[in-house]
Amino acid sequence: MGETTSSVTRWAPWRVAPASGFEVDDPTGRGSVGVVQINERQFVVLNTFRYSDEVVENDLLTKLVRGGMEEPEARAAIDKARTFVPREDNPTDMASVPRFMRWFEDSYGRHSLAALIHDELITDTVNSGALGSDTLSDRFFREMMRTSGVPWLKRWIMWSAVALRTRWVAGGYRRWSIVLWLLLSVVGIAATVGSAGALLFDWPWPVSSPGWSLVVALLMILVAAPLWGRQWAASLIAAVGALWLVPAAAVTSLAWVVYRVLEWTARTVGLR
Repeated sequence: MGETTSSVTRWAPWRVAPASGFEVDDPTGRGSVGVVQINERQFVVLNTFRYSDEVVENDLLTKLVRGGMEEPEARAAIDKARTFVPREDNPTDMASVPRFMRWFEDSYGRHSLAALIHDELITDTVNSGALGSDTLSDRFFREMMRTSGVPWLKRWIMWSAVALRTRWVAGGYRRWSIVLWLLLSVVGIAATVGSAGALLFDWPWPVSSPGWSLVVALLMILVAAPLWGRQWAASLIAAVGALWLVPAAAVTSLAWVVYRVLEWTARTVGLR
């Protein structure tokens, strides 16, 4: 791929995951990425860095050419997409992980540089990033996490989260397909939990055969997958993950609400 930086750039493997494919412009040679906190939640990244993995780049090249790009244009797009150049007018909150999900993954870690590049590729306008495809940008995010050492299930769950966002923002039938999928997911999760409870703990259940209702509920995962189109694999991961992530997230969300109420009470009575 073509170079996008000057000859004075000194690339060093990212010290967090040296074999990840990430290279940092660090004159010290340590491969450190510096950040400066500018307010309560946002940071400015100080170093240019890039992602270099021939297999991943060739996969992107193949998909872009199949999508209609000329090869030189595709190579230039990939080179732009894989390179992060810091700007003071574009602060970051690192990975956008909701507070109630940070027990599962924090906003920083082995996925940090992949998340920063992905944020650059996803703009306010659909499919207007360097790769010209939010779906392909999401896949690139997953592959960068893979080479960075993010475990299989965690990176696929994180990929399904960004894929869900991509389909929602696309609007039209894609958004309605997600709404339908979410409705089916609520029904499927409720049926799975209820059926399993009836089988294991003799919970009351309106269906005479909880075993069959459990089978039907699990089959709904496969039936609903096509609603995600080409990202159907993300649907399967999201559905399976939701069975245990949603209850845990609900508990942590409740705990967060209780905490906020206690903080409000303390301010109200004048505690400092």
